[in-house]
Amino acid sequence: MKINFNVHGQQRKKLVEQIANYTQQKAEYQYTPTYAYQIGKYTVSKDGNLSSPDEIPSNLTDKLKELGFRPANIIKLHLAYRRDDFTDQALENLRHLIWAKGQLIKDACQLDSLKLDVDDQQVTFNWFNKVKLDDATAYQQFIDKLVQYAKDHQRIVSEPHEESNEKYAFRCFLLRLGFIGPEYKTQRKVLLRNLAGSAAFKNQEA
Repeated sequence: MKINFNVHGQQRKKLVEQIANYTQQKAEYQYTPTYAYQIGKYTVSKDGNLSSPDEIPSNLTDKLKELGFRPANIIKLHLAYRRDDFTDQALENLRHLIWAKGQLIKDACQLDSLKLDVDDQQVTFNWFNKVKLDDATAYQQFIDKLVQYAKDHQRIVSEPHEESNEKYAFRCFLLRLGFIGPEYKTQRKVLLRNLAGSAAFKNQEA
C-alpha cells in the first residue's frame, strides 16, 4: 500500500519522525540511489510517499492527519505476500480462482488486468494503480480473503460463466470469502457498487 503525502525537506523528516514514534522503531536513511527512509516495514520515499508491503493502519494515517500531514485522496495499492507462505497447490488455486471469477472482479473493481506476479520471494497483486484512500481497506481485505480462500481449499474447480445478475453473483462470492456480518457492511458496499443488478435477488434487477 502506498500513500502520497507529497512532503519534502524538513517536512519529510518530520513525517519520518512521527512514523518512527508511532512504530517505536528507528528510522534508517538509505542514501543513494533511493534517498528513502526505512522505518521497520514502512518506507518514506524522497517524494514523500509512505509505502508498506501490506495495509497501512487507519490509526496511523489518522494520527498523521492530526499533525497536519494530509495524504492525497488517490493512492496506489500494490499488495505483496510471501511466496513461501503458499504451497504449489495454494498458488494454483489462487490462479484458478482469479481465472474463474476474473470478469466479476474486473467489473467490480474496474480493472483492466488481473496479472499475478510471482517470483521466488513474493506473490504480488499490482492491480490497483488508482484507488480512493477511503476505499483502500475494502480492496486490501478482498485480496487478503482471496488469498486465504485459495490456501484453505484443497482444490478449486470453479469455471467462468456469464452472469445475468453480476451484483448478486459477486455478493455470493464475497460471502463465501468471509465478508459476512455488519462489520463488513462498508466493504461490501464498496465492492458491489460498480455492478448492475440486485444484490438481494438473483432474478430481479435493482
